[in-house]
Amino acid sequence: MGVEDYHVIELIGEGSFGRVYKGRRKYTGQTVAMKFIMKQGKSEKDIESLRQEIELKHGNIIEMLDSFENEREFCLVTEFAQGELFEILEDDKRLPEEQVQAIAKQLVKSLHYLHSNRIIHRDMKPQNILIGAGSVVKLCDFGFARAMSTTVVLRSIKGTPLYMAPELVREQPYNHTADLCSLGVILYELYVGQPSFYTNSVYALIRHIVKDPVKYPDEMSPYFKSFLKGLLNKVSQSRLTWPALLEHPFIKESLEEVEAREMHTAVVDHKAAWRLKGNGGQQRNEKCDSATPFKDASALGIVADVQSDMKSAVKVNSPSPEDFLGFPTQEAIKSSGDATLDKLENTSGTVKGAKVIGEDAKAMDLVLLSLERCTKSLSKRDKDLACSIQSLRIIFNLVGARAIDSVELIDKIISALLDYTDALVGMKSSEFNNIIPKSLSVTKNLVGHIE
Repeated sequence: MGVEDYHVIELIGEGSFGRVYKGRRKYTGQTVAMKFIMKQGKSEKDIESLRQEIELKHGNIIEMLDSFENEREFCLVTEFAQGELFEILEDDKRLPEEQVQAIAKQLVKSLHYLHSNRIIHRDMKPQNILIGAGSVVKLCDFGFARAMSTTVVLRSIKGTPLYMAPELVREQPYNHTADLCSLGVILYELYVGQPSFYTNSVYALIRHIVKDPVKYPDEMSPYFKSFLKGLLNKVSQSRLTWPALLEHPFIKESLEEVEAREMHTAVVDHKAAWRLKGNGGQQRNEKCDSATPFKDASALGIVADVQSDMKSAVKVNSPSPEDFLGFPTQEAIKSSGDATLDKLENTSGTVKGAKVIGEDAKAMDLVLLSLERCTKSLSKRDKDLACSIQSLRIIFNLVGARAIDSVELIDKIISALLDYTDALVGMKSSEFNNIIPKSLSVTKNLVGHIE
């Protein structure tokens, strides 16, 4: 493939490395980022590092989709992320510790993957950390990345001084722990509002980084402070590193997070299996022979049509209150929920109503919209949360009624549920402790529905 296979839409970034454009792959709706890098002035090693970037595959590393080159330029085509961590810092100045912790866990995973593959990033900074759908953190820009040698004697200085480890600014040999020190500076900045050392004078900055102790706010939790002290240790040999880093209480996964990760892996495997079988969005008619999409009906129109036949409809085996402990009841959320979702939830309580909803794209878009709104809302407002819970109940009813026939729709619902669950887990709030396992339960039931 080449640039002729993409629509180049608009310039979104520019620097000494080259230019980044928002693009779209032709004949599809796939939005991408296209990074054009001039070959002039770059060594063969630099070009090889760019090719190396394409081979990295991890959920917290920006995905490389395509690449091509000519005599003058090298182009990397990547997934398109929503924004930079740097932009969040500019707007919000500082973040709550819970949110910093959620970001830390994801960055640790990405660095562990890189270092396990013997790659040092060497340019860790907020501008190189992107935020994808569902608040998923994505590490990007491996233009300075370097393969680790077994003797660990890298010396060339690359990167941004504000986030450099002491051994880097002193031009001493360094290893992968330089990335971990930079991670510590980034997390410190997210919480405090500025890096651990900040000055306009480069010489003063170097002196601070090499000699001065880091000052930690009194309100910082003991676990967070312990984690940062381990990463920001000026002696690289004493710095917190693998495997002990993964066991630190500040970033160790909770049981809910482990379950969410395992569920995500299982669903990815299911998706791959569906594609291998060539199902790709076809109707699963063996589950529902009378599937006839109501393409022109609105969500409210469906509700009105079906409610007229409610008396003769067969009741869905809906979940009992004991099955959904922790979910607000329908009565409890009506004041803060959505009237249309209320009607859809009532309608989904019968097999006939559930099947009509499951066959209508507009109704399903409305059900999934509340999950997406809650996923994207960092504050998780009460109304967004209430509506998302209504959507979970509706999806549960649809699964119970065998009302979802399209593999494409199943794929869409599972993806939305996983993003929703990941976002709740990332908030690290006790407010969501009862909702997270219920969301996973609905996802598991949906996966079982299509097996």
